[in-house]
Amino acid sequence: MKYEVGQIIYLLNNQEMRIFPARVEEEVVRRRIGSEDFTYKVMLPTKTRDVVDLHDLDVTVYTSASTLRDHMVSNAVKTIDALLDRATKVSRSLASDSVGSPVVQEYDNHGIMDTEDT
Repeated sequence: MKYEVGQIIYLLNNQEMRIFPARVEEEVVRRRIGSEDFTYKVMLPTKTRDVVDLHDLDVTVYTSASTLRDHMVSNAVKTIDALLDRATKVSRSLASDSVGSPVVQEYDNHGIMDTEDT
């Protein structure tokens, strides 16, 4: 993706689930026969306003806060849907169990019925 010098971009650190802005400080263009490579230096919001190579950061880059928000909301909805799907499967198993009948089930490490095979 191409960025403009001076542009504010939003960086999502997926491992720490942190968002921070950065300003594009420098664009370096390397042209070769048949190709063009762009690298960027960005200023981070640290006390010393560190300028680092964007490709050295383990982040996903978004050009607007609204695009980043949409991505995060979509991921949250997918996670919630998966949790609800699992709970629904467990509830069906609970509803079909007759009282007193022996039921053999697998449980996850939290003691919740595993629904992988149900």
